[in-house]
Amino acid sequence: MKTHVRPVPEIEKFLGSIPLFSKISEPSTRSLASASKFQHIEKGEMIFCQSDASEAAYVVRTGNISIVLLSTDGREMVINEMLSGDVFGELGILTLKPRSTSAIAQSRSQVLVIPKQAFLKVMDEEPQLARLILEITANRLQMSVQRESALAFMDAQARLAKLLLELEEQEQNKGYITISQQELAHRTGLIRQTVAKALGKWRRAGWLITGRGHILILDRKALKQMENNLLV
Repeated sequence: MKTHVRPVPEIEKFLGSIPLFSKISEPSTRSLASASKFQHIEKGEMIFCQSDASEAAYVVRTGNISIVLLSTDGREMVINEMLSGDVFGELGILTLKPRSTSAIAQSRSQVLVIPKQAFLKVMDEEPQLARLILEITANRLQMSVQRESALAFMDAQARLAKLLLELEEQEQNKGYITISQQELAHRTGLIRQTVAKALGKWRRAGWLITGRGHILILDRKALKQMENNLLV
């Protein structure tokens, strides 16, 4: 990771553009900016590892950060994606516990690193900030519970169909998805061979077309039925 010292005004301006920090007082913004720094992260580089001490919170400036959970059998599963303006790493600071997940850059990224003490100080001084952070954390935990429930009760093909439909919806139903089989495996808690087998089966059935890192959905209805376990 390459750390670049940035002028405090630039960091203040960035914090002001983030809804979470835009309403805090000028002195708090200046204090937070003075303690923080921008950091460049290369694609595939890890920001922190599961079980690391929680020493900082982060805000994505550019790029895409995956929040990854390591399973007991050694598999990795992406449980969240952090994009520009998203704050992450705050839960460990609030709970005073080690990291429960890892954070990995999916593309060349830049994040703002906010040291733990500076983060806690501004929370003490700005009650409205504390409430917003608690809301964000609660929403993420709720989404996590929903995702874990889906994984617990859905078979492998249903999980994969659900993810493909979610990704396609994010692309505004254009049908075209850019993602690798390995990443699909990470995001569904499956092994790559299982993903490849399901995609091959659906390709032969005419539901989709696969290419190197690309998937074109042709039959959304069939995938929806698979997600709902209406097909075998």
